[in-house]
Amino acid sequence: MLSSTAEDGEIEPCVPIVLHRRSYESIEDIGVNELVEWRPDSSMLVVATSGGHLLLYNLGVQTDQKGLYEQVDSPHANLRRDSAELFIKEVIPSLHLSLEKEVGVEGGITSMVCIRDELMLATTRGHILRYRWDGSENRDYCLDLRRVPFCIDQQVSKAIPIVEANTYVVDIEYSPLVGGFAIVLNDGRAAFLTASSLRFDPNQVQGIWAQNIEDATCASVNHKYRLIAFGRKNSQGVVYCIDESTGGLEVSHHIVLSSKDYPGSPGLVLGIRWTPDGCAMAIAWANGGLSLWSTFGALLMCTLGWDYGLHVDLNNFNPLHVYSMEWSAEGYQLWMVRRQPDHDPGGESGSTIDTVVQLDFVKSALTVNPCEDRLFVNLGDNLMKVYHERPRDQLSTRFNSEDVFRDISNLSVTNTLVGSKQWIVVPIPSAYSGTNWPIRYTAIDSDGQNIAVAGRTGLAHYSLLTRKWKLFGNETQEKDFVVTGGLLWWRDYVVMGCYSIVENKDEIRIYPRDSRLDNAFMKVTRVPTQVLLLNMLRDRLITFCANGQVSVYSLSLQENHSQPWFRMAPYKLLDNKLLDKL
Repeated sequence: MLSSTAEDGEIEPCVPIVLHRRSYESIEDIGVNELVEWRPDSSMLVVATSGGHLLLYNLGVQTDQKGLYEQVDSPHANLRRDSAELFIKEVIPSLHLSLEKEVGVEGGITSMVCIRDELMLATTRGHILRYRWDGSENRDYCLDLRRVPFCIDQQVSKAIPIVEANTYVVDIEYSPLVGGFAIVLNDGRAAFLTASSLRFDPNQVQGIWAQNIEDATCASVNHKYRLIAFGRKNSQGVVYCIDESTGGLEVSHHIVLSSKDYPGSPGLVLGIRWTPDGCAMAIAWANGGLSLWSTFGALLMCTLGWDYGLHVDLNNFNPLHVYSMEWSAEGYQLWMVRRQPDHDPGGESGSTIDTVVQLDFVKSALTVNPCEDRLFVNLGDNLMKVYHERPRDQLSTRFNSEDVFRDISNLSVTNTLVGSKQWIVVPIPSAYSGTNWPIRYTAIDSDGQNIAVAGRTGLAHYSLLTRKWKLFGNETQEKDFVVTGGLLWWRDYVVMGCYSIVENKDEIRIYPRDSRLDNAFMKVTRVPTQVLLLNMLRDRLITFCANGQVSVYSLSLQENHSQPWFRMAPYKLLDNKLLDKL
């Protein structure tokens, strides 16, 4: 989003699709674009302007067009593309973006967040307003900070509302899993707004102060680990967790750059963004620079130590001055708006230029498949791995002596993989990644010889011995299911928790490694709800589903050793109260 335009584009491949440019009269009347928020179903987006107006846009697909960027080969034989990798497999939809409604808001809009099917707007008048996506205001659920009681925890009998004049919210973040809003006030204080129900009735909302912080600048919420991070003016960050017994905010850890990483001060924290999986956090500073931290405070990357050449003075200007940032799907890319001074001789003095920068990242399969105990890193269309031997006590009791000696012989392969100074890079075939990006799940077998991957739909697996991929021969079967609950290997079979689009049911599927990828060779078992996690212990498959049920399946081979079969052993049903205590 630029100051006068709203634009949508495709992430993979990275191409623009549609653009809406506002008129000069509109910019003069209601101000430039400042904030943008998607509707949860992606059918609309809203833009907040500097003049306190909301611009509601409708986004739809033009059904009269097949797609954009259709690739047509040249009639000349020497200019034709012989490789399938040179073709875009994904159909890029033709979209239309139209202005639906313009709504004026009392007071300037400082921050905006989506809650279910409504918008929460923080204004300079100390209000948090709720708007529906049709542009109407839900007045019964609007908040006035002066009427919200604040205290240090929920056990304190006396709560005091904000009495200081001209106090308002400058940043607000919502998480239904944490159960409230993280807010930052213009005077530097930070708090957490919660209520007894997720409807957030104004009469039930209570504020919990984040103690020992008076210079907060921004906030971000980690849904997975239920953490709240605040940026500070002293270039540091502090991460809080919620005390389940008192309801107060407790300091989990601090985000501090050591003098070894950067001896100076990069300025106040301008923005914090957690990855979609909650396993890393990006921080940008006002004086320039970007850093990446693990969930619990380990520094993973910092651009303040990068070498930008001899003609760059980092003390006066950092080339990577990030003004805004957001993670893409699955957290493989960080999209940033970089602000630079305009060196055009014909430009105005002090003017700046905003450019969009994309930074690619790799991540471990442990982020989405925590039961995978061998390090396995993936990046976009390539896979990289290092293999570690499975402990002896996790090997199946059904292994015979030949299996044991076979496992010992593989130690030389393991040592080679672990001790090598070079990564093993396995390109994913474009026939799969072209239509199923991004890759969401990866798994490697106990021998370190077979890799399985699952993207948007379907799956594929690769053999390090033959150096060949196996894909679905029937593309319809590949598009008919989505891996949602993990991916792992059991002997010569790949096991997954998935959702069948055709049957509209959740399943556990097993495909043999040595047969072609086809539903004719699969073994399937229906489960009542979505599979969230899978794990293997010897010849037993353990599943955890969305209904809180843990199930154990016994896996064994039939006499002909051609198909696996399941036997379910009842285990335990965990209710929500027990889950909260875990």
